[in-house]
Amino acid sequence: DLSPRKHTPRPQTSLILVKMAAISSAASVFTGKALVQAKTAPKAKASVAVTASADARKAASLLAAGVIALQATPAMALNMIELQDERQTNKNGLQLIYEARDLNITQSVRQDGNSRFSFQKLTTAQTATRASESIARLNNDVGEYVGKAYWTQAANELRRQVGTLRFDMNNLVADKGGDKAAAKAFYASIEKLDFSIRQKDQAAATAALAAVQDQGNALIKQLA
Repeated sequence: DLSPRKHTPRPQTSLILVKMAAISSAASVFTGKALVQAKTAPKAKASVAVTASADARKAASLLAAGVIALQATPAMALNMIELQDERQTNKNGLQLIYEARDLNITQSVRQDGNSRFSFQKLTTAQTATRASESIARLNNDVGEYVGKAYWTQAANELRRQVGTLRFDMNNLVADKGGDKAAAKAFYASIEKLDFSIRQKDQAAATAALAAVQDQGNALIKQLA
């Protein structure tokens, strides 16, 4: 019989075809899922909108709080700034405590009037009292140390008194119209006395001390 015969697939070949069909269908499923996920990607827009709305609510809350605060205290917004002239008060020494703490101010005599640097501002009567005490210590303590040749004690005591005496004399001269030339001559005599003490020259120190005592007593008598 020469008629064509139908080919009947073997069982093993059928099994292989079934597996390949399953793999093909699985791939198509995966592809379908990937396409579905790609379509649902733009979800970030919703989060941006939520963030914007939260910022808007925060800004609105702050604005409302500011309006309430202004309405609660209307006097604060209507008060005018009042300027006061404190030049005379400052001239009397109000700012000296702040000048003493200001490291930018040099420890030198300024040209805006008599200055005590970081010393407390005193009245004219208090200034005269302190100057009189310094003159008395120059006459007694410094005179005793120079007479006994106690050079260290004499130098220390002289400089302690000159630390305030020079400025007290300047203020008294300015307040009471004293003799400025006499005050400068007094300071020059003090410098000579200080030099003689440092040199431990008994004769020169004794002569300089006498000049300091005479000039100081005359000045304090005039100004106190």
